[in-house]
Amino acid sequence: MRLRSGKQFPLKESTNTFIPDENPIVSFCSQGTPYSYYQDDLWVFVDRDSQVKFHRLHGGFKDAIKQIIYKVVIDKKLILSKYTYSHNWIEAAIFFQKMIQHLGGESFRFIDSDSGLRQIISYGKTLKIKYKTWKNNLILLSKLYENGLVERRIENSDILARELSSLSAVTKQSMAIPEKIAAEYIKSSMDIVDRFYPYRFDISKAYGEFVKNFQELQKHYRDRTMPLKKARKMTFHDIPHEDFSLDLSGVWLSWLRGACYTLIASFTGSRDSEIKSFNLDSYMEEKYGDVVISIVSGGHTKPNVGGVKRETSWVTNQKTKKAIELLWCSFEFAREIWKEDAESIIHMDLRKKFLEDINSLFILLPYTTSVRPFAGRQTISKSLASFAKSVGCVATFSDVEEFNVLNPTRKGELAQGQVLIPHPHGFRRTFAVFLVRNKLGSLLDLKYQFKHINIAMTAWYSNQANIAAHLDMTMDAELMDLIAEENHSFMTDTLYYIYNEASSLSGKEGDRIMSARRGVDASIYLSREEISTQVKNGQMSITENPFGHCTNPTCSRICDMQTCRYKIVTKEKALSLLPVREQLVAKFNALRDWNVNQPNIMSKIYFDIKSIDQSLDDHNIDYSPFSENLTASMLQSK
Repeated sequence: MRLRSGKQFPLKESTNTFIPDENPIVSFCSQGTPYSYYQDDLWVFVDRDSQVKFHRLHGGFKDAIKQIIYKVVIDKKLILSKYTYSHNWIEAAIFFQKMIQHLGGESFRFIDSDSGLRQIISYGKTLKIKYKTWKNNLILLSKLYENGLVERRIENSDILARELSSLSAVTKQSMAIPEKIAAEYIKSSMDIVDRFYPYRFDISKAYGEFVKNFQELQKHYRDRTMPLKKARKMTFHDIPHEDFSLDLSGVWLSWLRGACYTLIASFTGSRDSEIKSFNLDSYMEEKYGDVVISIVSGGHTKPNVGGVKRETSWVTNQKTKKAIELLWCSFEFAREIWKEDAESIIHMDLRKKFLEDINSLFILLPYTTSVRPFAGRQTISKSLASFAKSVGCVATFSDVEEFNVLNPTRKGELAQGQVLIPHPHGFRRTFAVFLVRNKLGSLLDLKYQFKHINIAMTAWYSNQANIAAHLDMTMDAELMDLIAEENHSFMTDTLYYIYNEASSLSGKEGDRIMSARRGVDASIYLSREEISTQVKNGQMSITENPFGHCTNPTCSRICDMQTCRYKIVTKEKALSLLPVREQLVAKFNALRDWNVNQPNIMSKIYFDIKSIDQSLDDHNIDYSPFSENLTASMLQSK
């Protein structure tokens, strides 16, 4: 069922002749026979589940890096985790190869001359590469010197890395998507999953028949136009949605992949490579007390000692299960074709790895130019772009402002009227930001049936260590660290605004801060660094509640009392209470008119209104007076 006319399948055993002195064995297969040889451009280490690829290096550059890595391979004293360094060395070698060739050099020996080194430094400064990248790449020059492959010794690579990166841009953190845009993407992805989930098997069946029909028809035509047209007419299906289409290029399936990826990434906080480790069996449900917790498990891509991947779990919700099943089943026809290809792979270990890739949730279409099934980052990025453009959510002025606040190192990257194309890594930080800034609930609570999710999510993130131990789960510790970092940044930003920028404050603590600010002859009362340090040390804290902010880190109440000495109300918060006040007044009047006998509720509503009135007065905000009073009859139980 292949459509690759005349294309030779590339996965086969090495045909290089073994020459003991010139072409030694580098690695062995699982059966103990030679696998990779020195002259090969691909070294495969089955026991490490890793590969070293030299095909992008040439001439003396390739010879030098092979010598370095081969020494690691044969040196039994070196720890196994050294294998993981080979990828960094290869990338650094490719980087310097391009630079040296651009400057007219032919090997790493170019840096031995003072003139060559000066040219590299001068040209390197124009590349706008960050310090960390330079520092990692310069490690290779030290390895070249240690192995006698260059004569130039870089005495202090750290100083050189800083010099080379002095003109480069600030290191950018992963993007966080503004709330309104993220909500649109999540709502659209859920709608797509809900609509097509019942037809997941029909999608695969329709595409399988469509490809088969096209293959047969193509034998009788010179071009693809007529076979494609007839293949569509010959393929019958029961999928009722008008936005379903059959296309050989995979445009529609790529769009579906983008929608499913968005939903999974938004509700797990997993990394891109970890999401791609998910399969049909990744979703499970566990009960912790009275709460049912939805969990997905996959390979944690940050290796432990020795580079060994470990199984890690992320809390999610039931929609993720539908997205996983929809994506898996829709691509089942492609999975079957890839399995046919696997039969032609001679080497047992290569065939095993190939079949493992087929078992991934994200696979490529086998009838395009793809030669391997595993979908890489570029494929996912294209799918996300296709999905985002179909949603058509253009950025407003407020979206741009929020984007710049959330992403200070990316300020200016999003313009009004532009469609924000999410990056695969962006969902992870967006997840952490929304969780910290109390917006995750608004995203999850998009439909009535999701109201229970807040309970499960709150239970997990407030007590994740105990739950993980109870369920024998390994947590994504770095995600927890990311959430902690966002929490620290959020507290720092909020406190900086309150102590230095807020035009007015109310509440006991708010009054104290305003008084202190008036007593200082400076525009900055507390610097961001001072606040950040105190937050980190636990000396300062702030949380938001429905009626303001609280600076007491040990307070477990949602406090709305004017007498609370920790209370702060900003003008923005006071303005947001106007519609709340209107609802409370309407509720109070309705209960009074209906003679409802609930004195506790009546008094609670009354004092809530009066509390808001006090905040509005403190900030000189106009409002319609509430002249009602509590009477004895209202407070009398019958």
